[in-house]
Amino acid sequence: EKNKIGKYFKYALGEIVLVVIGILIALYINNLNTEKQDSITLNGYLNNISQTIKVDQVNLDRIVVFRDSSIISSKYFMNIIEQENTLKEQYSIYFSEYFKYNPWLDKYFQSNNSGFEALKNSGYLSKIQQTTLEPELYKYYGLVEQIENEEKYLNNFMEEMKYDIYKNNIVPPIKPIVRKGVGNIETDEEFDKLQSFFNYPSVIGSHSRNAGTSYLIELYKELLISAVNVRKEIEKITKS
Repeated sequence: EKNKIGKYFKYALGEIVLVVIGILIALYINNLNTEKQDSITLNGYLNNISQTIKVDQVNLDRIVVFRDSSIISSKYFMNIIEQENTLKEQYSIYFSEYFKYNPWLDKYFQSNNSGFEALKNSGYLSKIQQTTLEPELYKYYGLVEQIENEEKYLNNFMEEMKYDIYKNNIVPPIKPIVRKGVGNIETDEEFDKLQSFFNYPSVIGSHSRNAGTSYLIELYKELLISAVNVRKEIEKITKS
């Protein structure tokens, strides 16, 4: 009888061990599947961020070209008004080559941060903590916010200047002159109208402010470098 009981307990113990081993194997496989699915989901969020930043890079290249040309335009304008005797040809060059980059154009960089916001809201942001990607992401979107604020201040100032210019009808008198070509000015009256436009305080203020916006170009370039770094770090994680 004792032998039978002993055999029964050994058999039961063996069954329990097998069940425990089975449960542990099932948990291990489940954890592997969960980790794999989490990795796939995280990579999806990161690849989305990489694609939105890729679009940002294209937009940054465009805004850098515009800002650089606009600064050159305003510096040329300031050079004209600082001269005692401005030549008619200089006015003509301004309108034919530089006016298309005038400071009243409402240009600004727009970043698509939807991918980063989706990652933050998903709860997966914690999975990149203590990686080299985390500080690069915060640096990138911190620069984006800084640029947005700087551009907002600049564009608000330009809107005020533009409002004053159009409220006081500074532009209409010179439109016919510009259409026919400044180089074709024939009367002193037309020349006086042109000079009045160039010497109007809000026109000068706009160009003076715009001529000093090279700091924005430096921010754009810094953001471009950060964009490259973020995409490299994302590639390291998604390809591993």
